[in-house]
Amino acid sequence: MAIGLTRRRILVAGMTHAAFVSIAGTFAIAPSAKADEQIESITWALPSIPETLFIPRAWMTYTGAVMSLVQEGPLSFGDDLALGPALADRWEEVNPTTIKYHLRGGVKFGDGSPLTADDIVATFKYHMSPDSGSQLASFYNSVATVEATAPDEVTVKLKAPNVQFAFTPAHMAGFVFKKEQLADKNIGTPEVLPLGTGAYKLVEFVPADHVLLEARDDYWGPKPVVKRINFQAIPDRPARLLAMQQGEIDGTFDLAISDIDQWKALGNVDVVTAPSLGVYLLTLDHSAPPFDDIHVRRAVAYSVDRKGLIKALLKGNGEAATALNPPEIWSGVLSPDEVRAFYAALLPNYAFDLKKAKAELAQSSHPDGFDVTIPASTADPYMVNILQSVTENLKQIGIRAHIRETDNNTWFTNYINHDKLGMQIMAYYPDFADAANYPSLFFSSANAKKDGMNGSNFNNPEVDAELKIANENADPKARAEALKKVFKIANEEVAVVPIFWPASAMAINNKYKLTGYTAFWYNIPWAMRGFGLR
Repeated sequence: MAIGLTRRRILVAGMTHAAFVSIAGTFAIAPSAKADEQIESITWALPSIPETLFIPRAWMTYTGAVMSLVQEGPLSFGDDLALGPALADRWEEVNPTTIKYHLRGGVKFGDGSPLTADDIVATFKYHMSPDSGSQLASFYNSVATVEATAPDEVTVKLKAPNVQFAFTPAHMAGFVFKKEQLADKNIGTPEVLPLGTGAYKLVEFVPADHVLLEARDDYWGPKPVVKRINFQAIPDRPARLLAMQQGEIDGTFDLAISDIDQWKALGNVDVVTAPSLGVYLLTLDHSAPPFDDIHVRRAVAYSVDRKGLIKALLKGNGEAATALNPPEIWSGVLSPDEVRAFYAALLPNYAFDLKKAKAELAQSSHPDGFDVTIPASTADPYMVNILQSVTENLKQIGIRAHIRETDNNTWFTNYINHDKLGMQIMAYYPDFADAANYPSLFFSSANAKKDGMNGSNFNNPEVDAELKIANENADPKARAEALKKVFKIANEEVAVVPIFWPASAMAINNKYKLTGYTAFWYNIPWAMRGFGLR
């Protein structure tokens, strides 16, 4: 990739096995601002504001950008993406299937009520309940029980050892709700704003338009530098640029890499980039025509001009995706050189080749082509532009593809509900840095259902068995071998069509600084990570 990463081996405090993470760059947590450096308010643009602020119903990066300042989990990610303490000041692995979280004292919700172990238990159980329909339920598939074993202690017992669960309490799936609020069906609406233990509290919410946060005086951690944060939805990229130029906003996330030069030209703006560890891909519904035909799927895979898209959209700040996982996310399981050697050996490699695409379609049960409509979020910096290229290529081989542009909330709701999936474009960024994260979400048959991320409805018993090994066995060699088998089968079956691994970029008025921008900006309290005046 254009932006490289180093590797670090992180041993989770008190745990018997190691978790491995990728370093997000050279960012450090800056000391808290002095009292005289406090900032009255900032306005931050987002490509979209969700319809609800209840994460189990709106599991998206932009929801996280807001709610990571309001809510916290038992654990958190540091600027190096390693696990660290948050609501739990320590945690321990009693045995491979039992983890205890010891809660720090003096933590309060935004309404002044104390955090209890029961709040964490209720949050975890909400995600686990089939009746809740939580979009984050899959992160709790391995949990057998969760209970308060002391007033300041929560014990989680797993059905079997699970390497990935260690990260769940640190990302959006672990953000803690007040127990009483979870019983309110209106939670997440302007009338019932979610409470959290974070540095900010919600004070105003207009769905799809804006959110206002105010700093808390009783926060258990460092004093927030910014007193008020106003999030404003500005879906149109040129409109966001103009708002920055005119001083109407102080910063924004999710810049299109292709727009970076325009943002830098404003003069009063710093553009910050970091490896995103994200991936853009196409999902093709294996359960229904025409994509139940492998030759159709191969035809689509050969029709994606990855190198051309990187040059046009990313200005070289990214890499053609030869598989689902970015190479860096394998850290601790395979070395970068081993990953690239493995990817190079995957066959077919589906490099852009319209001649091969036509030949595959000719062998299919749809040799004369077909019509397909692909939904895309207008808030995403790349989706529509990617599909403009892909649909033109597909038309050349006889597939009459059309783009249906839609707002971000509608696009994601339809995808996660598995509503007539057909062909979809997906942009996904990791909840944590582990090699089994992406394949567990997109290849596991358990996620080929409503509220699951397996938009291809891909179902392969051998893949499920190997993913079980990768998730239950902490040994890097065993995990590597299992995941290699998963990726070989997924490649042969065209489980998904990977497109590219992009860099991530944000813009901030240069009178401010933000030193803690990482690949996980939507999972961490970013305004508490070295934000202040220059």
